[in-house]
This record gives sequence, C-alpha cells and structure tokens, in this order.
Amino acid sequence: MSLALAIAIAALGTLAIGSSSYAAEADRAESDAVVAEAEKLVMQAGQADPVNTNLIHQAMDKLHLALKIDPHNDAAYVDLGFCYGVLRDGATAIDMYRTATELNPSGSNFIELADIYMRVGDSEDALLAANAGLVKDPSNARLYNAKGMALNDLQRFDEAEEAWEKALRLNPNLKVAQANLDALNGGPNGRGSISKHPAQAPPQSSPMQ
Repeated sequence: MSLALAIAIAALGTLAIGSSSYAAEADRAESDAVVAEAEKLVMQAGQADPVNTNLIHQAMDKLHLALKIDPHNDAAYVDLGFCYGVLRDGATAIDMYRTATELNPSGSNFIELADIYMRVGDSEDALLAANAGLVKDPSNARLYNAKGMALNDLQRFDEAEEAWEKALRLNPNLKVAQANLDALNGGPNGRGSISKHPAQAPPQSSPMQ
C-alpha cells in the first residue's frame, strides 16, 4: 500500500468517526428536547389534585419516544422512573432508575435510585445505592444525606448521625440534612423520628435533595 493511499484511508476513518460523533450529539439533543416536553407534562400533572394520571401517561409516551431517538439518554429513564413511581409501580420504577445509573453512574442518578428504594421500604438497597454513588462521587453531600436516611430506617442511628454530619461538612447549606440531624437528636419521639418522604414532587425535586 502506498503512503498516499494509507493517508487517504486514515483520513476517511477520522471523517467517519467525526460524523458518527456528530450524529450521536444531534440525537441526544433531539432526545433531550422531547424529555423537556415530557417534564412539562409531569409538572402540569402534579398541579392537579389528585395527580392527573392521563398527563403522566402522555409524558411517558414522550419519554419512550426520547429513548427511541437516543437509547442512552439516562435522563429519560430517570423521568420514567418518577412516572412509574407516581403510578405506584415501584418495581418498574426501580428498573428505570437502575438503568439510568448503568448508563450514567452519576451522583444524582444514584440519589434517585436510593430514593425510590426508600419509597418502597427497601432500606438495605437504598444504602447500597447511596454507597455506590459515593464511590463515584465521594464529595456529594446529598448522597451522604441519602445514606443517613437509609441508616436511620435501619435503626443504625449513630451511623446516620455521622452521615448527616458529613453531609453538612460538605455543604453547610443543605437544609434537609440539618433537619434530619435535628429530628434524630431532638425529635418529639427521640431518635428515629424522621419525616422522610414529603408529597410526591415533579422530577428534579427528590426529597433526598
């Protein structure tokens, strides 16, 4: 093979890689736009009392469309997890959040996974999720708050206290961790009197955050 031909082949390969990368970015942008539309529907659904489940289903349809455009969009899986949670399908919600962490093992995704485990009463797996997130993001105060909540449910109160104190060292303005710590040490019923789960909120508003 001549040097000129080798250079030409290499250039074509670089061009193909660049084109593929551009296409992937375009797909993600399009997918994210559909996710944003779905989140607007979820917000509208949450403004109704009771929650408008028809709008939730419409949002889910859009999220599935977003995943057809980009199957690796972890944000779509997070929002699907939230929607399934609203519909009280805990098992499927867990699957959605778990898939999100597999696609993108970010601290925020592990917080969501820990939260859904807490909501279904699985404190052991909530603790595992929080610890897994801390491996990836060891300075995430909200993950320490999630860890403290799981430990509190497991009646490991001293460890819960340590986790919340760590959260506050990392972020002194994390009010939820301070509230949990205050409730642990000074609640009306003593240790363990934590109010963990406020009313279901739209995406990006997890009670652990």
